[in-house]
Amino acid sequence: MIFAPFAGEGICRRVAAPAAPHGTPNLEPRHALDGAAWLWHPDLGPREPGVALFRLKLTSARAEQVRLQVSGDVCFALALDGALIARGPDTGDVPHWSFATYELALAKGAHQLEALVWWADVPQAPEGRMSWRGGFACAGLDGAGPRFTTGVAPWRVAKLDGLAWGGSLPRSYHVIGCSAQVDLAKFDPRRARWVRPAVARAPIASHPNGVVAPGWRLEPAALPEQRHDLWRGGRVRAWRPRWTATKSVKFGAETGPEEPAGWAELLAGTKPLRLAARHEVTLVVDTDDYLCGFPVLEFSGGAGTQVRVEWAETLFEREDPTTDNTPGPKGNRGTVAGKVFVGFGDTWRLGGTGRRWASSPWWRSGRYLLVRVKVGAQPVVLHTLGVERTGFPLVPRAVFRSDDATLPAVLELCERGLRGCMHDLFVDCPYYEQMMYVADTRIQMQVAYALAGDDRLPRRGMELFDLCRSRRGFPTMRHPTHDRQESATFAMIWPWMMHDFALWRDDPAWLRQRLPGVRALIEGLLTEEDADGLLVKPPGWLFMDWVPGWFAGCPPGQLEGRRSALINLMYLLTLQRAADLETWVGDARMAQRWTERAAATTASLARIFWDEGRGLWADDESHASFSQHAQALAVNAGLRVPDPARWADAAANGLFAATVYFQHYLFEALGRVGRGDLVVERLDRWRTMITEGFKTPVEGPEPARSDCHAWGAHPIFHLHATVAGIRPVAPGFRQVRIAPQPGRLTTLTSELPHPRGTIKLNARFAAGRVEAEVELPPETTGVFVWAGRETPLKSGAQRVKG
Repeated sequence: MIFAPFAGEGICRRVAAPAAPHGTPNLEPRHALDGAAWLWHPDLGPREPGVALFRLKLTSARAEQVRLQVSGDVCFALALDGALIARGPDTGDVPHWSFATYELALAKGAHQLEALVWWADVPQAPEGRMSWRGGFACAGLDGAGPRFTTGVAPWRVAKLDGLAWGGSLPRSYHVIGCSAQVDLAKFDPRRARWVRPAVARAPIASHPNGVVAPGWRLEPAALPEQRHDLWRGGRVRAWRPRWTATKSVKFGAETGPEEPAGWAELLAGTKPLRLAARHEVTLVVDTDDYLCGFPVLEFSGGAGTQVRVEWAETLFEREDPTTDNTPGPKGNRGTVAGKVFVGFGDTWRLGGTGRRWASSPWWRSGRYLLVRVKVGAQPVVLHTLGVERTGFPLVPRAVFRSDDATLPAVLELCERGLRGCMHDLFVDCPYYEQMMYVADTRIQMQVAYALAGDDRLPRRGMELFDLCRSRRGFPTMRHPTHDRQESATFAMIWPWMMHDFALWRDDPAWLRQRLPGVRALIEGLLTEEDADGLLVKPPGWLFMDWVPGWFAGCPPGQLEGRRSALINLMYLLTLQRAADLETWVGDARMAQRWTERAAATTASLARIFWDEGRGLWADDESHASFSQHAQALAVNAGLRVPDPARWADAAANGLFAATVYFQHYLFEALGRVGRGDLVVERLDRWRTMITEGFKTPVEGPEPARSDCHAWGAHPIFHLHATVAGIRPVAPGFRQVRIAPQPGRLTTLTSELPHPRGTIKLNARFAAGRVEAEVELPPETTGVFVWAGRETPLKSGAQRVKG
């Protein structure tokens, strides 16, 4: 909150930790950081909210490369000579606490290494940031230990005052922590008292009797550094010539020629803005994007000036909340005039001398910024107002082109949504929760494979869900989180992630490490079976989809005590995928066991839930309702296929319709029955999002809460995997099946990332025929399928006609 913007490029980079010996965390030292003391400010209690600034002064006799291991609780920002170089730690839990290894390039001369560490408990801190107590630790590697290691090197610490926590957003479920109110005259290292740090925890020493030390059990970070680029831009859409103190602000007409002077230049970064004493203004900035990041303010002068920056995904059509305490309808997301800004953000009271930087303790998100300024008795100069963007450094490799001019905008919408939900873990939504849920994450992983071929964040997600298992082997619905949330439907999706990984990536040794968890989950599910081998009421929130008319997203009949086809179809899919995993990388005897259980479940499903009269799968044993969900899950499980004419169009056939999330599984089913041609036209919901002003995919039907939910980014996956029809059919993507279902498309290009290169497809369609150029990576074979005919494919380039 006090450093200049990121300067780490070429100075600091995150590198892999040295190999550690096998052992038990906190029972014996395994990493260099285990030999460092954890420090804290002596005037702050172990779980007392506060901010500590640690500082180490050193001199390099020559230019040198130094490697350090660093961690902190809850969060740290690392700076070298006053400029930010890293943030951390990666989100996790205390029994598997993350630390990063950094390589610093130090020029000859004097340097100042600093770590700004803040600690708070929920609700001040985000719900998804688990914690033990305030602390900071650093260790030097390769002979640099005495110079850098906490508890040995001469670190000093100051407690920074002036930070207070405001209330979180009172409407809807908002758990990303509280807003910050910072008095920068007090929050100033130059005014702080520097003291010797207190030891929060001593270095780990070997304990021969098996007693494990409490607190952080260190594990090396497997992820790259998050992005830190400084975003500048946006445009003023509406303003008022005064400070508005109300929680919500309503705006009339949009800004015209009388736009407040100087703000366009400040936002663009072309010219500072000088505001006179007693000046007041409130304005809405449209970023024309969806940003995740830390607000950045650089100023000079203006002691006593108040600046508040709030974030919102969109503006609302009315001020009064609905009965569930959520603001009313939003309407077109690109409209500002006549609408109400209800947001969340941070306030700074300016002070200090010279040019100073200010930011927030945690990252924020949204499209719109509400900026309020009330200048004090002295004029102020605003030099920078921008955003230090953060998120996983995703590098897209996929290419999709066709003759449908609407699809590039759909792909852009989906990619922006995926990026908004990829950080040091996948999150369901960046604005309201910032937590990793199993169902959201599985789809996000599939999109990441198709878009970038990057499995680093998927591995992290699967590991975290594995590590959180407890109740009969069930992973939690979301993790990490302070409040444990249970859901059997989400738990059953966790093995699906590993099935996807086995096919789309190529690391059987890593996958094998997850199998004990899969076995434990299924053993737990077996205890929930009834005499028919079906699940009756497995634990937790049995969410399926945000279908209007379904209470809390639960499938029909479940809350009334009737057995659900949807839940048991998910159970069947889990058994099938577990059997595949055991066949590919596990134990053939376990594969046979799960296969037999799947066969028994299949027989019960057919006997109890198939409705011969309608030729459809019923939602529950009463046969009182039918849904696209039941048909899609049954098709994806390889059961009897209902006539697509009876379920592809829900409204025409009286079925509950899949919403944004579950259309992923509907598209999967359409592709399996040869109706992937319908996917391109079913993307009308995404085309409508664009005309309605969305920048990212919405969570569900209107009135929607979250405007950025990456489970709705799955059109990226389906354009490649269902429409272009490129899918792995053997572990490690060593065999591929290319079965285009172009629908109304006449040309199609797909370049899809692959573990050993790129799969390339260029196809032209006319009069029921196809001409295509296909290129497969090394060690990859497959078939091209058209009109029921299979043509073998080999590694390298080839032409196909059909």
